Amino acid sequence: MSKPLRVIRNVALTDAMLVGSSVPENDHPAWNNATTYADGARVILTSTHRIYESLQNGNTNNPPATSPLYWSEVSPTNRWKMFDLSNTTQTQVGAADYYEIMPGQVMNSVALLNISGILTVRLRLTDPSFGLVYDKTANLTFSPPEASWYSWFFDERREQTIFLAEDLPSYPNATLRIDVTSSGTAFIGVCLFGSLRGIGLGVQQGARLGIQDYSRKERNDWGDTVLVQRAFAARASFQTLIDNRELDNTFRLLSELRSTPCLWVGSDNYGALTIFGFYNNFDITIAYATYSDCTIDIEGLT
Repeated sequence: MSKPLRVIRNVALTDAMLVGSSVPENDHPAWNNATTYADGARVILTSTHRIYESLQNGNTNNPPATSPLYWSEVSPTNRWKMFDLSNTTQTQVGAADYYEIMPGQVMNSVALLNISGILTVRLRLTDPSFGLVYDKTANLTFSPPEASWYSWFFDERREQTIFLAEDLPSYPNATLRIDVTSSGTAFIGVCLFGSLRGIGLGVQQGARLGIQDYSRKERNDWGDTVLVQRAFAARASFQTLIDNRELDNTFRLLSELRSTPCLWVGSDNYGALTIFGFYNNFDITIAYATYSDCTIDIEGLT
């Protein structure tokens, strides 16, 4: 693990940034103040791209965002689910769909997380002055777990659940187009984009990896075990060396990232060391005159 620990702080998507998409936003009818809604009816609040469910019959002229006695928030709309920074909500895409985003700032990295059924991802970056400046396509088709004739013919084919591009050129006025293809129906849990930052001189051997399981495990009065499977969060601990000339900048960066969901990339060799979450602790030991030891503990989002 010779590369630095890398972190991508997400740029929050706004209505103005999303300039186009083929994914429809027609999950339910748009809320109308003149319509009377029955208990259980669902609507879309177009100003926030959220789905709400009516809690009462005869529900008329009660704005969903400010009427908790009449409406319960369900989730973002399908088009916007992959931008809510939650792995548990997924945008469903078809055989060929796209998003066009104009962030209005420099970004060099794009990631799609908790994906399933995606065959290809194509990224294009177009600048109004310089034209097409980036165009790459990644093939995410299923592959065997190892390179051997036995795995090719007999092992289970595993799909990639993470797509990451870290080499986009810096054009602050460019438009990013993301095209995805699938065999029919596919899902994307999180789409994030931003500027990648490196931390330290290189991730050291000895990184620790695990999960925090939130499943319910109890025994009833007769001694039987009751197991209810629930979500889990990935955990990791990285150790890296920091040049002491960068110590203040590293401390400042990590302080700014507190309680902020980010994509942490510990290694290109192991997908499990790419975690979307936040750090819950970091320690810097000024061990030597020229460099220091830094330990960062990451907790993933479910």
